[in-house]
Amino acid sequence: MVMLGMVPVSWAAPSRERPMQEGGNLLTNPGFEDGFGAWNPDDCPNCHWGVSCNWNICMTAQVSAWWIPFWRNCDGGSNCALGMPEYKPAAPYPGTYTERIHSGNNAQQYFSYYRTHEAGLFQTVTGLEPGATVAFSAHAQGWSSNDGDAKSDAPLDNLVFRVGVDPNGGVDPWSPAIVWSGFKASPDAYSLVGPVEAQVGAEGKVTVFMYSKVQHYAFMNNDAYWDDASLVYTTPPATPTSTPPPPPPTPTSGPSPTPRPTPTPRPDGATVHIVEDGDTLFGIALMYSVDVDQLRKLNAGSLGANDMIWPGMELVISLPSQTPTPTPLPVPPTSTPAAASEDGAVQEGAGTTSICVLAFHDRNGDSFRDETAEELLPNAEFTVADASGVLDRYTSDGISEPYCFTGLTPGAYRVIQSSPPGYESSTSAERDVALGEGTSLELQFGNVRSESLPEEAGETPSPTPENGGNEDGEGIGRIFATVAKVSGVMVLLLAVGVAVLFVLNRRRM
Repeated sequence: MVMLGMVPVSWAAPSRERPMQEGGNLLTNPGFEDGFGAWNPDDCPNCHWGVSCNWNICMTAQVSAWWIPFWRNCDGGSNCALGMPEYKPAAPYPGTYTERIHSGNNAQQYFSYYRTHEAGLFQTVTGLEPGATVAFSAHAQGWSSNDGDAKSDAPLDNLVFRVGVDPNGGVDPWSPAIVWSGFKASPDAYSLVGPVEAQVGAEGKVTVFMYSKVQHYAFMNNDAYWDDASLVYTTPPATPTSTPPPPPPTPTSGPSPTPRPTPTPRPDGATVHIVEDGDTLFGIALMYSVDVDQLRKLNAGSLGANDMIWPGMELVISLPSQTPTPTPLPVPPTSTPAAASEDGAVQEGAGTTSICVLAFHDRNGDSFRDETAEELLPNAEFTVADASGVLDRYTSDGISEPYCFTGLTPGAYRVIQSSPPGYESSTSAERDVALGEGTSLELQFGNVRSESLPEEAGETPSPTPENGGNEDGEGIGRIFATVAKVSGVMVLLLAVGVAVLFVLNRRRM
């Protein structure tokens, strides 16, 4: 490997810290218009802990002025797909898709090729007023494609974004001190990520972070684009004076949303908000002057992972003052497996809007199934739910999967896997998916042996009742555990009904 000395870059400063800029936006080069150059790790010796400036880094990290790149490396495992993405100026993609820049002439792009990444950019701003509150936001879009097509063909949440603020000006992107926004997916179009608010620490400096993550698949193209970042005061800095200061002027710019008038309640009296492009859970809470936790509780059955929302979604802001008397909910119908061919594809006539699932033994722990060596697993419980609650359940037999939940209507769903006894998930146990008309989606859930149980070749552990336990009790417990993940009080009432019917049926047998 050819080792290089310090690469001369015209915009590089001796320090990673950037002074506060005049005007409303406190960032330097927020629109990535000040040119690009090869980033030199020697300019920030604490950023990557001893990484030298070599050809691999300096030539593949073409970063816009005043911004510093960061990424998470593999931990040494043979199956790790993480690595440094390639940073470069955004450019129109050949063909029909040219919306790579949000405004101006430049944007920052970085991408991973047949790899996943956890990466982004940061900038430290000094000269701020300790104790003042700032808000940070940025525009982002993702492109995740496995065939090189100009539009994404990965799941909507394969590539997600968030923004964060370290109120003390630290440069460690994995620090627990960072205040993060929720994750947001933005495939093939720019949308606003954030804002996220933080209080400036005693040293009068903060560091802002723009972060993206490939959650599921190491597709051929996993590209992240950032443009038009903004850091503004949301509470003005104190002005030293012996007389009371005048009231602050009404802000004319900045990412803080203006509260909207209270919308017309639904027929049941609940106040709702229809999500628009660019909305975040935090921003909606500010609009209606409510606590974010209140929104999480009222919409527990419909929010995606990490507070994910999407345009057109109906978000409950508040319930009526008098709660209507609940009516008994029907027991979810027992689904019939869809007709499938030997390779698991849904056959014609079995319904084309569906979600197909399977559980497999992820022997090498790489989250991907090798059909020649990694077998299907029985006794994995799958639950499908939407905003109204649980729709259907299925327990795998390890033979006939993939199993398909058919007859679904286009919309957003959550799929939850409860691992078989003696196993734990090696992939995400909860998936949020969106189905279009005629869509059939297959989800594969990996599982590895639990560390607390011994592994015996060719043998699947069976739960042993302890302290007078029995299989009925364990089954009911697993139902409650899954239902608790899906929704609130009304769905728990449904779970009680399911449990009672389960016990009564067992007694009749």
